[in-house]
Amino acid sequence: MAGDGSVDFQEKERISKELRVSMNEWREIIVLLNAIMSWQKNWFPAITVICVTSVYLYVWLVNCSILNMIWMTGLCAALLDCIVCGPFQRILPPSSWDQDKERTFTDISEWVADCWVTTKLYTSRFFNLRQTHTKLFHSVLSVSFFSLLYIGTTFNNLFISYITILAILLFPGFKTKSEYIEGSLQRYAHHMLSGDDDEASS
Repeated sequence: MAGDGSVDFQEKERISKELRVSMNEWREIIVLLNAIMSWQKNWFPAITVICVTSVYLYVWLVNCSILNMIWMTGLCAALLDCIVCGPFQRILPPSSWDQDKERTFTDISEWVADCWVTTKLYTSRFFNLRQTHTKLFHSVLSVSFFSLLYIGTTFNNLFISYITILAILLFPGFKTKSEYIEGSLQRYAHHMLSGDDDEASS
């Protein structure tokens, strides 16, 4: 981290290169997930909603404990890693990876590295408040934890987790398609208003 508290671009570049090397076998999956989360096709949001809803519906129906959810997640991750790093790599033709995918994979690695370095920077700045502004530091922590405790005791934790995960996974698509969504809503509102005006005039 830079000594003046700014983003260390050398560290960001180092992390980005390490990610590209360590996640090389997952690059096809990562590019595919990026396409789904950025809504490159209009029906991609439905995949996200269906997958997340199915997982949470299963957890709700079988009433999984926290430990069982952790073990099940670890098992699924291990099996998926075994499949991706084994049979999946062998069936992929060499021509399936092109320059566009490589550029997307590099952009994703740089974005993850940037998020990591920036989060690390602001976390360090926040905990430095303990020495510089002790009352502010403890006030922010107390209010934050009290708010989370109130929300956790007031609302169903599984439902809050479902909404949070769904919002996080859908946010990149909303961000990418924000202008399209806004334009569609404006056209729909204009159509509805013009339809009401036609009915009133008739």
